[in-house]
Amino acid sequence: MARRTARRRRSRRFTPRRWLPFVALTALVVGAVMVSSEEPSKPPATTDPVLDTSRLPSITATDAIATSWYCGGGTATGDGAAELSVLLANDDRNGAVAEVTFLGAVGQEATTEVDVPAHGRARVRASEHLEADWVGAIVEIRGGRVGVDREVLGPLGFDAASCSVVASDHWFVPSGSTLRGADETLTVFNPFPDAASVSISFATDTGPRTPRSLRALSIPGRSVRTVDLGDIITNRAAIATTVRARSGRVVVDRVQTYDGQGDPLTAVEGANAPEGLVSTPAIPVRAPRWIFPGARVSTGVTTQVAVYNPGSETAEVDVALNYQEPKRNPEVEPIALTIRPREQAVVTLDDVPGILPDQDLWVDVRSLDGVPVVAERLSFFGEPSLRTGAAVSAGSPVAATRWMVTQGGPTSARSATVQIINPGDSSARITVLTLSDGDRDELESASVSVPAGDRRSLDLGAAGPAATVIVASSKPVVVSSSLAMIEGTGLAVQPALPYPETVVALPPVS
Repeated sequence: MARRTARRRRSRRFTPRRWLPFVALTALVVGAVMVSSEEPSKPPATTDPVLDTSRLPSITATDAIATSWYCGGGTATGDGAAELSVLLANDDRNGAVAEVTFLGAVGQEATTEVDVPAHGRARVRASEHLEADWVGAIVEIRGGRVGVDREVLGPLGFDAASCSVVASDHWFVPSGSTLRGADETLTVFNPFPDAASVSISFATDTGPRTPRSLRALSIPGRSVRTVDLGDIITNRAAIATTVRARSGRVVVDRVQTYDGQGDPLTAVEGANAPEGLVSTPAIPVRAPRWIFPGARVSTGVTTQVAVYNPGSETAEVDVALNYQEPKRNPEVEPIALTIRPREQAVVTLDDVPGILPDQDLWVDVRSLDGVPVVAERLSFFGEPSLRTGAAVSAGSPVAATRWMVTQGGPTSARSATVQIINPGDSSARITVLTLSDGDRDELESASVSVPAGDRRSLDLGAAGPAATVIVASSKPVVVSSSLAMIEGTGLAVQPALPYPETVVALPPVS
């Protein structure tokens, strides 16, 4: 496990460089036609890519004839721990058609076709088409400008996240736990006919581990296989994972549950035993910078940032915490981390000296020497907080001028928020549109200006129930969203889906 350096770097304010040199990177983001589920699973030409933005989830490109998405991390029994639904949102004046194929263990398969209306949505529940202990979905879309999310629901809450747009030969999971009361399961989904072989390794506080049984794990074609980390690495508060395909390509998701009766994840006085359900895709890229638009220190709330260095070089990393309206609050000195190869570091915000409680923050994870890392934010809510649940979200290594939030509007059962970070050097003007029942309307009450280096939360009170929200900006920004149960347990935080033609890489740290 990486340790904080004893040395403190001189505090400084971050001044982003101009965006222009990085606009050229937009060309990296393509909505190219994704491989068919029948294509042989050959490894991609580029392995372990550093910010290959075409591997990040994004809205279907305008010129794509067809695209494929891959959704895992769920069950399909009707009453499982993480019952899977696939949600499709279409920001186009023309409808789209999606063929959804659910795959379980070898030989378990079912296919259905669904229409995704213009400026509308469609939902497909896995258990209505296939009964399987664990399930993955291939979503093949023709037409439209579609984003695909998956949602899971179980006795310990719910989670929502975008599906993956690639089957890859490298996947990273920066965080996880096998403490008492915490169970972590990896789902490895092979959507192709040929078998794949993967090697799974871990970073723990006792050093790197590659169990012999996981050095050449076979994943049969068109099937899902699971790995219960509690059977392999016991009683660890923090585990990071790398899944590398030795042959073929796979899709990896993490399912983490907390029963509320186990051990607290931190030594913070009064910390609750976490309760909730987390189901998120693993991350297919490394990057030198990750932004998280929301974070908070509050009574009953624990927020952590996990940074994993799966590469071969030591990473010097600053975790910078920035208040909303920073001129009104004292500057927080960045947390300096030295993370050696194949090690992980976890920062608990409650432990940061001088941080103010009950203030809206955003987090900027910056590798000072450009060594690429992977980062996630973990949030745990319990008494006396009004929310209950657990959420894990990857940061964003890119900015864009247009984003989709598939479930942005609040409902009678769930609250919804959308957060925006402007990492540029000039103010960004935000326009918000909603898609609901086939209509595409501007939500004038949510329009806002976001100053350089600042954050804002959108006012979505006037949005339709669970409406899809489109965020358009005059400058590249980073957007994320959160859903929370008004009563009971449940919390989901996720990056929004960018429109690929508007994406730029985050500027490096000067």
